[in-house]
Amino acid sequence: MRRRPACGVFAMLVVISTTLMAQAPDLSGTWVLDAAKSQVVATAGFTGLVSAGAPATLHITQAANGAVVVESQVNEAHVRIYQPGAQTSTPAGQGGAVMMTTKWEGRSLVSEGAMRAPNGDTTTVREVLSISADATVLTVRITTTAAEKAASALVYTRITNLAPCESWPTPCKRAPGLE
Repeated sequence: MRRRPACGVFAMLVVISTTLMAQAPDLSGTWVLDAAKSQVVATAGFTGLVSAGAPATLHITQAANGAVVVESQVNEAHVRIYQPGAQTSTPAGQGGAVMMTTKWEGRSLVSEGAMRAPNGDTTTVREVLSISADATVLTVRITTTAAEKAASALVYTRITNLAPCESWPTPCKRAPGLE
């Protein structure tokens, strides 16, 4: 008789956890910066993806384990990794790192942490990636506190046609014989 309530509790936990996992919106895709709608501050940019400011293009992948990988269009291992419910450390610059703790809040991926420069200086960073209800607009709000507080609001639109990588800022090279 006692097993029945335990089974019910277990079933309820499975339903709740499945529902929570299903609520994470899909940010994956290729996104292009809408400069006219964005407010870009050089000191409040996507550290690790560009030297300052905002990348013109973002490529976002969401893995089955929940990790969100954000890359710029520079083929030089410029990447940010977010793991909801965990802390991540991503190399940035020559010896620096971005350490972030990430969670989902509704349709937004919220990351808070710090950027550690090679000289040891630390800057507080908060990044919020929010997707519109129709999944066509990605807004990235970045707040930093370096010498003074700075904030950027980057607005990206999803694209489905992507130029060949040979046209990217750091072009790819085709292997000989595979053209």
